[in-house]
Formats: sequence, structure tokens, C-alpha cells
Amino acid sequence: MKTAIAASLCLLALPFHSANGQVRLTGVVIGQQAPEIAMPGPGGDTLRLSQLRGYLTLVDFWASWCRPCRMENPELRATYHAYKDTLFIGAKGFRVFSVSLDRKGGTAAWKQAIDQDQLDWPWHVGAVESGINTAANTYQVQFIPTNVLLDAEGKVIGMDLHGEDLHHALDRLLEHDPERLSEQRKQREKEEKAAARQKRKQRR
Repeated sequence: MKTAIAASLCLLALPFHSANGQVRLTGVVIGQQAPEIAMPGPGGDTLRLSQLRGYLTLVDFWASWCRPCRMENPELRATYHAYKDTLFIGAKGFRVFSVSLDRKGGTAAWKQAIDQDQLDWPWHVGAVESGINTAANTYQVQFIPTNVLLDAEGKVIGMDLHGEDLHHALDRLLEHDPERLSEQRKQREKEEKAAARQKRKQRR
């Protein structure tokens, strides 16, 4: 199984993609472990990128004031819903971890954009309180929108993927082996039952 996963990840080691020839990200490269991101969400709680290990994860850099970002959001939302519960080679689904580049004091605009664009995944972080965007600095984001695609172990397997390019990248990692699919489904059902039991305990 490890050999199959490694082969698929090698296939997905895509060349750098950037619109209009712009270099949009300079802080990470294909194959490296993605730096941790730990920043506040809209509710103030700290969310960590490492919490999404086990999933293919798109780290999406955007902002409420960025018109191209807002224009891309409907397509990104559709991609999320199309693939979020899909079984991939070595990964149990697809997640989006959104990093807002909204500036200090931009809380209201950030939250409004999330609502208006119906970005209904829970993984949103920003630096609207401190004004110091550690993720954008670490990943050296030059232009937005841009993104980084990570495998289930948190390694960079794609960069600056948008629209059909992102779809093609995800499609190349789809799991097709019937035995593995059966194993993954059983594991997912087990995890979902455990999560449901945990929620019931919390309500008591």
C-alpha cells in the first residue's frame, strides 16, 4: 500500500502553477512538510492546520477585499462539497483550511464575506486582531488568491491550484481499489460512531 501511495504522490508533484506568470508563494516547495499554522478563528479559538492530518487539505490564502478571491469562492465551495467525503489513496477526505489576509480591524468584513460566499467549512483563521499574519509570513504569500495542497501527512503535493487544475489534482489521488475502499469506509464509520458517542456524552 505504501508503494501505491508513494507512486500516486509522485504523480501529483505538480510544477508550480501561477496565473499571469506571477510567483505567488515562495515560502514552501513541493515535497516539504508544510509549516504549522496556528491562528485564531472567527470565534477567537485557535485552530491548527495539523488538526487536519489524515485528509487532503487545501490551505487557501484569500481576503474579503480581494475581488479575484471572491470570484473564485463559489468554485472552491463546489469543489469542497464534491470531494469532502471522497476516499483518496492514503486519505479519508478533503478539507479546506482558509487563511484570511484581512487586515487588523477587518473582523466584520471577514465574517461577512464567509457568510455571503457560503464558505461553510469550519476551518477559517485570520489576523484581524493582531494584524500579524504569521501564516502569510511563513509561507511568504506574494499575491492572492493562492493555495497549497497537502497530503494526509501534511506534506506539500501541489501549489497554486485553481478550478480545473485543482479538480485534476484531486482526481489523480482517488482511491479505486475495492479492498482499500471497503477498509476506509469501515474505518470512517467507526470514527463517526465514536464522534457521535462523544457528542451524546457532552450533552448529558
